[in-house]
Amino acid sequence: MKPSYFVAFACLLGFAPVSRLLAQSPTQPPPATDAAATPTPSAAPTDPSTKAVPSAGWSNGFFLQSPDKAYQLRITGQIQSDLRAYGDHNDQKDIDTFLVRRARLGIEATVFDYFEFRLLPDFGQGQSRIQDSYLNIHYVDWFQIQAGKFKEPVSYEELIQDRFVPTLERSLIDQIVPARDVGVMIHGKKLFDDAFDYAVGIFNGGTNGDTDTNNGFDGAGRIVARPFNSDAFPETLHGLQIGISGTFGREKETTVPSPFRTPGNVPWLQFNALVVTYGTRTRWTPEVSYFFRSFGCAAQFLRLDQEMRPSLASTDIVQVPMEGTYFLATFLLTGEERTTYSQAVRPLRPFHPAHPLLTPGAWELVGRVSHLRVDDRIFDADKTQLANPDNFSARATEMTLGFNWYLNDWVRVQFNWERSWFGQRINLGASGGSKVLMNSQDAILTRLQVIF
Repeated sequence: MKPSYFVAFACLLGFAPVSRLLAQSPTQPPPATDAAATPTPSAAPTDPSTKAVPSAGWSNGFFLQSPDKAYQLRITGQIQSDLRAYGDHNDQKDIDTFLVRRARLGIEATVFDYFEFRLLPDFGQGQSRIQDSYLNIHYVDWFQIQAGKFKEPVSYEELIQDRFVPTLERSLIDQIVPARDVGVMIHGKKLFDDAFDYAVGIFNGGTNGDTDTNNGFDGAGRIVARPFNSDAFPETLHGLQIGISGTFGREKETTVPSPFRTPGNVPWLQFNALVVTYGTRTRWTPEVSYFFRSFGCAAQFLRLDQEMRPSLASTDIVQVPMEGTYFLATFLLTGEERTTYSQAVRPLRPFHPAHPLLTPGAWELVGRVSHLRVDDRIFDADKTQLANPDNFSARATEMTLGFNWYLNDWVRVQFNWERSWFGQRINLGASGGSKVLMNSQDAILTRLQVIF
């Protein structure tokens, strides 16, 4: 980060605690309230030896807090145990398997009322990695400052917490939007009577990384509006939200993703080994979501333009555009209501095995279609060729149908059937073996999730 950014950010961080300490100065005692000036006769005398004690317990997770709630500590957890099975066993790249998709134990805390931090490590899939590690200064909802590693403010779908996504995996377009990166962001929410949110930040520029690969930074931003979220409009319009987000920057890194995969993990495109992303990269993605009672839906379009080179030593620049979209819809059969996808579903009648018909939990139907297209110029048969057309496709489409069973606030079982099609036949044979060319593949995905 350039020195000017450090100075500005340090000033912002320094001002907040100083103002907090001034507010707590013992030379400025708080004014007496009416109740204090005129105590009621029935008020019991205060025992000076009695001290307020911290409290601990369970409220959507384990917590500790000071008596005045200025200091709070919350422990969060998430375990996702999955099964992946494939319909066509001619596919030799994808095997039926059990896996621990995510295993997270996190800490969220508030100190001095206004300083929030989050630490979230993940031990899923046999690896350990820090997902979130950030500080957020939160004096008011409409202006907050966040720094560290966290999700860039891009893509409605990506910003849904992993524990709440209605499908097991996000859509095809999610793999080309940024996820978590290191940077600093200014953001606000609930402006104009909860009708507007915004976020703008500067980041290293990695698609999902911990380190930088060049001297430049990426800019990212998002604005969201809920134009009918007031009593002046019919209730059916309150749940409409529209927005747009995007990024811009100059990159010098290996290609990400590598390879491109379907949500069910089938690889359908991979750039040649020496190809690098080198030059300007821009993304823009409009979004819309809508919720009314038990129904919810979301849709998004994504356009990415990036400059690539056949190798780091090459001077040939290939402008590679990518476009994709998805549509997602859900419906709760058991009467619960959604107002967003970024929250847990709370069953009206949590499941109890002694009365499965009277207490079924919450049942939800899910459907999604997504499509992603990379420009065919990546297959040009000359020195600028970026991928092998004999093994891969530049386009993929998937359809997912699913059922979610929420036993209670913390336990969810998911079932997804995914059908994937490719623009041309792809090679799903074993590495070094004979080719197995396929136009499509089916996958059955299931998950047992526990969160707190």
